[in-house]
Amino acid sequence: MYHQLTDDALMRLLRNSDAAAFAEIYRRYWERLALQVLRVIHSREDARDIVQEVFVSIWKRRMEIEVKGPLIGYLLKSVRNIAIRYIEKNITRDHYLQTLSDNIVANEADPAGYCEYRELQHKLKQAVASLPLKMQEVYLLSRNEKMSYKEIADRLGIAENTVRKQLSNALKLLRTSVSELTISMLVCLATRFF
Repeated sequence: MYHQLTDDALMRLLRNSDAAAFAEIYRRYWERLALQVLRVIHSREDARDIVQEVFVSIWKRRMEIEVKGPLIGYLLKSVRNIAIRYIEKNITRDHYLQTLSDNIVANEADPAGYCEYRELQHKLKQAVASLPLKMQEVYLLSRNEKMSYKEIADRLGIAENTVRKQLSNALKLLRTSVSELTISMLVCLATRFF
């Protein structure tokens, strides 16, 4: 019976704590939302978690939730917002550049995207070049040569904790240095694919 109901009818039932209506909304849209998130973050597990977070939020706010327009639009906007927060919180420089590069390759006809990618690469190179010399060396060994803390410590003759601290400080400085550009590019990237 519930599978025949419109989204509006399901939402009305949901506001009255109808668990079967909630289950139908979940069944109807879960896979589509997960696929949309997966296109951006490239992690099945994290995509599942993001979609689950949206549905948990909907259930918790079921009595006060107001959906203006189609339900799928509301759901897509919700997962997009959480995906953007996920990216801002978890993305590393290498993963971000790879994600951006993959999306640019997939959309080669988008010169603006390519320019954004090149601008970010340039900004990161400048930021790395401005790091103190030892910090820069630790960062480059970690990121470019994929060396572990122990390998870096052995090569540079310093303590592993020093390597860990230098890398942590480098990442903080780099995030600050490119955060404005990165956040605007993340929003552009995420909204382009939703």
